[in-house]
Amino acid sequence: MNQGFYKGFTLIELMVVVVIVAIFAMIAMPSYQQYIARSYQSQAESEMLKISQRLESYKGKQLSFAGYIPENQVTGQEGVINLPYGSSSTDYNYQIIIVDINDTSKSLQDSTAGQGWKMIGMPSQTKSSALRASKSFLMTSRGVNCSTTTLLTVSSTSC
Repeated sequence: MNQGFYKGFTLIELMVVVVIVAIFAMIAMPSYQQYIARSYQSQAESEMLKISQRLESYKGKQLSFAGYIPENQVTGQEGVINLPYGSSSTDYNYQIIIVDINDTSKSLQDSTAGQGWKMIGMPSQTKSSALRASKSFLMTSRGVNCSTTTLLTVSSTSC
């Protein structure tokens, strides 16, 4: 009778492979999260540039920024846009807020004078640490355009 050897892997060999794969995954995960955070950051910056162009076009037609209602505005929150569009107030990646430059307590929709605008782009503070550490953006109709890793608010005047 021919006694052959069984071909295959031992349990120890399989466990070593699983441990090696787990180590590679642990190394790659932070890099992947930073990559995703940078893509969200680029999306927010791009959206803010589009909105600023729409605002200038609106002023060209209306001679004022007063009454401007942004596309994809969050229902019930004037001057607020969550990215991605349609995300809830707790599930967004970036939030863009557009206010009157002279009275930051008012959206442009409620503004009476509408002489200028201020726009803030803020990363979500409830998501991954890589996203929380992403840049905040500030743009105004008066030429301020900056970014910082410090979380900005509508009362911020510079980065």
